[in-house]
Amino acid sequence: MTKRSNVLNMTPEEAQAFIRKIMGPPKRVIEGKEYEYVWTILKMTEPTHTSNNQHSWCEEYYVGDKYYDVHYFPNEEPIIEEVSPE
Repeated sequence: MTKRSNVLNMTPEEAQAFIRKIMGPPKRVIEGKEYEYVWTILKMTEPTHTSNNQHSWCEEYYVGDKYYDVHYFPNEEPIIEEVSPE
């Protein structure tokens, strides 16, 4: 059996574990008043990691027991994602 046929024959549980392995933990985009509140807190906090791929920038923050990814794109408001615990 080839690897491709193994992927197509996964149980729902195996498929979910496979997707989690590739995509990482689930994320939720922060919006509205929550965005304003979280963004204010993050601006007063130092990121734990910063990366740049020349088209966008990403900063990672830990605030209390929560973990956030902030994505910056030219001429756009930052996108804040709350990362679910693993």
